[in-house]
Formats: sequence, structure tokens, C-alpha cells
Amino acid sequence: MQIKESLPEDQMWNTAHDIANKLVQEQQQIEPTKDGIRSELNKIIAYLRTTISQNQNNIGENFFKYLKALVDNSKSLKRSDKTPDYYRSIQKICTQHLTAIQSNPEAMLEVLGWSSRLFIAATLENFGESAQTNRQMEIQTAAKSQSLQEGNEIEANITKISGNKVTYQLLNIFSKTVKEPKYYTSLQIGQTVIVEITEIENGVPKKIRYIRPK
Repeated sequence: MQIKESLPEDQMWNTAHDIANKLVQEQQQIEPTKDGIRSELNKIIAYLRTTISQNQNNIGENFFKYLKALVDNSKSLKRSDKTPDYYRSIQKICTQHLTAIQSNPEAMLEVLGWSSRLFIAATLENFGESAQTNRQMEIQTAAKSQSLQEGNEIEANITKISGNKVTYQLLNIFSKTVKEPKYYTSLQIGQTVIVEITEIENGVPKKIRYIRPK
């Protein structure tokens, strides 16, 4: 039987932050203003989720073999000229941060999921106004494509809880922080919930509020 290496939630959250920050730095070096490395990471996360659901053996060990295979075969698999660079960066960062917990693939999956959701916030934090301008255009495009209206209920991922302030990620692309004095004690980082849009500006949700768990 495989023994799982446990990891405290705060340590997992810190690891996810570190991975997200390093992914953003790699993205800026490879192809600034894009988020291709996040797209490739999400495909890798989907692979890990599938292997876990299939209850395969040696999932963690095979995950790193899979990353190596992606790098080794990146020229034939590439979807753009930058794809091989993305694979190499993801392999390097995952090896640095996840090798120690490869016996616990569920923890690996949770950390990588958080890292993907934190990618956008880390981009803004590290690269400031120029990144924010490009990101705002992406936010407006994504929001308008959904034809959102006040009163709509949508899914959101909780990425941070500080006191009674809860930060939600919407549409997998931008975040809103809301005071939730009635609910913050029952919510958890990484949880997917339903929120209501209470105010819209230029097609983008300006104010939201928690409704219920998903």
C-alpha cells in the first residue's frame, strides 16, 4: 500500500503561491502578456485528475514521467513554437515543489489547481499596470461573452480568506474580494461556490455576494 505524505493546508497554499509566481515569471520570459503556460498546466492538471479517478498505481511517480515525456516529445506535440518552453518550465517547477509529496497525488492535484487559479493574480502582482491593462481587456471579453446580468448566479472559486474578507475568482480569469461576515467561517480556500452578481459595470461583475456551496 502506498503511504501518502500529508501536507498542512497552509503549507499547500504557500506552495501553490510559489508555483504560481514562478509560472508567471516563466511566462513573462517566454511570451509576455500571454498565458499559454497556464493553458498547458490546466491540461496537465486534467491528466492528473483522470489518473486519480482511475485509481492507477504509482500516480505521483508516473506524473513526473508524464512531464518528462511531454518535454522529450514537445517538438512533435507542440501547438505553438512556445509549447516546448512551457513544458520545460512546468516540469522544472513541479519537480522543485511537488516531488516531496508525490506519494499524495490528491494533494498534488489540489496544489496545482490553486496555482492555476492564482496565476492571474500573480501576474498583476508581479508585473503591474502593463499586465493589468492587457488583463482588463481579457476580463471584459470573457465577461461580455457570458452576457452576464445583475441577479445572475455563477460559479466562483475561493482563492483567499482574510478575516471576514473572501476573495472569489470568477470565470477563471479575475477576482473579487467581498466582506462575508455571516459566512466566512464556513468557507474554505479552494472551495467552489455559487455567488450572485449584484452590480455590473461595462459587462463585468462589479459587486457579488455569496449564495451557497456548489
